[in-house]
Amino acid sequence: MLQKLKKRIICFFAYMVVGLLYLTYRFRWIDLQNREAARALHPNSQVAVAIWHRNSIGCLLAYAWKRMAILISLSFDGEVIAYVARRFGIHSARGSSSRGGIEAMKQLLTHHKQGYDLGITVDGPRGPRYQVKPGIIAVAARTGMPILPFAAVARREWVLHKAWDHFRIPKPFSEILCLYGQPIAIPRTPDNTRLEDHAALVAKELMALEETLRGMISGRGSEATP
Repeated sequence: MLQKLKKRIICFFAYMVVGLLYLTYRFRWIDLQNREAARALHPNSQVAVAIWHRNSIGCLLAYAWKRMAILISLSFDGEVIAYVARRFGIHSARGSSSRGGIEAMKQLLTHHKQGYDLGITVDGPRGPRYQVKPGIIAVAARTGMPILPFAAVARREWVLHKAWDHFRIPKPFSEILCLYGQPIAIPRTPDNTRLEDHAALVAKELMALEETLRGMISGRGSEATP
């Protein structure tokens, strides 16, 4: 009983911290053409959003109160994230490639049928960092949704260098730049020999987003547009 109460307190505290931070953030969306192009590839305009695990906070909050369902691990950390996500109007499917994967896929397919976009941290929950796992490819193949690479990175941030993914936490009152990559269509019956090729393409697009946003934040790239 005490353990359950402790978990609830931690979840609520995490929500309060993230909620207060959210009130201070400003989101700036850049080049939405890729998002519109991706939606045009699906009969119900749905997409499978691919992100790096380290960008989870910025990406999750960018999708607050939108029709989104995200894949979250069955760990306690995942329980906290699922609680916070729910408070921001985002549904969750619980599981990962190492635990509860089949049930998580069933939940994602249910959310897809209900008209939700699906979000997956493609290198989570334990890494290695920047290595795309096959889950996003399987989801896209089963649903017919195009994969839409996405990154939301703050101009000012804390980086947890001891975490496996160098997790990012946007600092209060930061502007968060939101950018989509080129949509990636996956065949309904993908050639298993090309799974690595599809994963490599997703990784390439996500790394390109990282580089573009790094340039914008440092002043080397084009200025973001509202």
